[in-house]
Amino acid sequence: MKTLALCVLAAQPWLRRDIAVVVDALHGSPLPAGEAPPPSLYAGLLDQARRYLAQQARPVAWRAFFFDTLQDWQQALQDPAHGLRGCSQELFVLQAGEASEALQLPARLRTLAQAAGQPLRCSPHSFLLYLQGDDDVSSQPPSAFWPDASTGGLHLRLPHADADTRRADLLRVLLDHLDHAHHNRLLARSVDAAERPPALARALHAFMQRRWPGRWDFHSYTGSVIAAFIEGMRQLGQADGRPQLGGVNEHALACAAIAGWQLFGRAYVLAVTSGMVDEFKGTLANLQRTRAPGFIVCADSARGQWHAFQGTVEQAGDGRTLMQARGLAQVYLESPEQLEAGLRQAFAALDQGEGPVVIFASPAVLESGLGVDETALAEPAPAQPALRVEVDPAHWGALLSLVNTQHKRLLWFCGRLSDEERALVHEIAEAAGIALCDGIAHPGSVAAYAGGREQPHYLGTLGLYGFSRAVHRYLHEGEALRPVGAQSLFFLKSRADQICTPFSEGRLARHLHIVQVTNRGQDLAPFADLPLQMDLLDFLQRLKAGLQVEADVRRWRQDAIAQARRCPPEHLVDRIETLPMTANYFFHRLGGLLRRLIEEEGLRYHGVYDVGRCGVSALRNVPRTDPGFSGWYGRALMGDALMALPAIALHSPRQVLAFIGDGARALVPDVELQLLRQMSGRPDAAELNVSVFYLHNGMLSIIQSYIDLRFARDGAAQVHVPWRPRDDSLERHGPLALQRRRLLRFDEARLREDLQARGRLNVFEVQLTHNSSGDGMSLASEGTWSRITPSEEHAP
Repeated sequence: MKTLALCVLAAQPWLRRDIAVVVDALHGSPLPAGEAPPPSLYAGLLDQARRYLAQQARPVAWRAFFFDTLQDWQQALQDPAHGLRGCSQELFVLQAGEASEALQLPARLRTLAQAAGQPLRCSPHSFLLYLQGDDDVSSQPPSAFWPDASTGGLHLRLPHADADTRRADLLRVLLDHLDHAHHNRLLARSVDAAERPPALARALHAFMQRRWPGRWDFHSYTGSVIAAFIEGMRQLGQADGRPQLGGVNEHALACAAIAGWQLFGRAYVLAVTSGMVDEFKGTLANLQRTRAPGFIVCADSARGQWHAFQGTVEQAGDGRTLMQARGLAQVYLESPEQLEAGLRQAFAALDQGEGPVVIFASPAVLESGLGVDETALAEPAPAQPALRVEVDPAHWGALLSLVNTQHKRLLWFCGRLSDEERALVHEIAEAAGIALCDGIAHPGSVAAYAGGREQPHYLGTLGLYGFSRAVHRYLHEGEALRPVGAQSLFFLKSRADQICTPFSEGRLARHLHIVQVTNRGQDLAPFADLPLQMDLLDFLQRLKAGLQVEADVRRWRQDAIAQARRCPPEHLVDRIETLPMTANYFFHRLGGLLRRLIEEEGLRYHGVYDVGRCGVSALRNVPRTDPGFSGWYGRALMGDALMALPAIALHSPRQVLAFIGDGARALVPDVELQLLRQMSGRPDAAELNVSVFYLHNGMLSIIQSYIDLRFARDGAAQVHVPWRPRDDSLERHGPLALQRRRLLRFDEARLREDLQARGRLNVFEVQLTHNSSGDGMSLASEGTWSRITPSEEHAP
């Protein structure tokens, strides 16, 4: 008869008594036929269990081992004479007083047993864990112990006051394990199944590690069909120390992938279950626009199924047509025999820069362990010579003349830059007297501060919304653009989209001299006067080599930049404190506080800006030190920046400040627990500071501003956003504190303290009132009485 070890790692007398009673009773005989058990739940369940076990052809026996501590159990593993060595270790009853510690115990036990050469044989019922305080019966409420998240293969309990109820529960867990691991042949297969990850997971992991070693993420939202693939990727990620990223829904995975690529240069693999390919929504278009390298693995139901449940490819629709309409590369893997050829096709597409590549896979493929040579599949294809587009010599000559000799104001609008490109941009701007600005889609591509120093050539933000006063003053005389021959606006690594400026296409064509640098011919704007199709790095290196800027030209340009920078970012009316505060006032004060923290305390941070008036106000008024992530990128989808926040917090080496309006907050699920989970998983969690500003004025402010300016009417129900502020609180979550504050006034001392705290997630509920003036929300607003002063009417 096989003996199974029931290991008890707990010292509570009541728990040891319960186990001794149940194990001893379980080895007894069932009652004679016709005799009813005593009228109690435990007695009835015990007789039912005995009758079931008596029917089994291969009986097993339980032996309980009691240990006071984990170390005692480890010593028993190493002791050849200990009775534990002769048993199959299959069930553990544990006790822990702290939830985050409790969730780690099963994995730790498995690892220690494996290292000792005695691997555990586990079913989903192998770990029963009691959460409680120091006393047998805690006076604290159950919520004080319960974790924010649980995990599979672990039964969590709080001790019940009734002994028979506890013992009935224990008996149920023991029988569930025996049924799953020994007596039900179908279920027992899962216990003894090989743990090697599926072939598709191994091949994708090998390919990503070869192309982006340590610089890619696996994001997943589970489902029954995709579960085996996700588990395989999790195992492989554990081996090389890569965390697995989840999301509040499938849509959030795409948001996180965009942020990971734009901020940290991380490639990705996304995995979703069957029928969920539509759930990426418009964010899929944004992901495609980034050209970020990665795969989307989407499960399919088995072929031939009549109107499959959650089918991706079935009679009522074909999910592949959506990908085809978007122009995305895709591969369909129906059988394991197609795996190698299909992967070669997918890998070749990604190597050609066609990301994301979509892989549709059937259940048979997702679970297949079919041998494929993943190492050979991951080998890079022979390098193809880069296609070099020759720059028109006349265009290049015109550029050098413009930069080196002409008394013109030059403003460079910068798209997303690499570190090398950013350094060259600053170097050339200094040498040639060029003004710099970023946009609301790529905030921080150039910033007010770099390397701890204020950048004298940075003027602020230029965009459809949120343009800074310094940029406006630099380009305008009063309310009118300066003459077209007086200045040039450069778009670097940008499509010159409508979101980049507040100017109409007609004004760009007739009233501004436009230089555009992009490596994609289809992105060259029809209104560009000097279009240059080339890689930005090549442009910058060649321009640097050709710089011969005349000294008087450089001085003249620097004077123009200095004059524009002397324009204060706010107006007098922005300093008026009201209750509730205006966005202008709040961000005027917050911008000043951040500037002092940057200059006095060396603060550096990644900003996260969702779509809305308050996100724009933050973009315009709060100085940046590093690139940020903006929901305004691409389709400007409200809520995308918020859903990307957990992934940003996981990877950011800086503090993180997020600015979320009530419209965005109301549109997507709550991400706070996901955010805490990702932060807590970092080894430096106790040093982190992430601050989320939820900005509430009860309406969709940008739409109301549009209505104010165009119709002077009340937007009423179409702009209303109901909200209910949460009360102030401080909660502990493992190494982190969640501090929640309501801000009706600007309390600089308290905010300064919160922003400098460590091991902290700050959630600020900021109550604001709506207004439509200022903050660069429209060119019209720059002509109001409060925006014009005599000194600006005649600015040089």
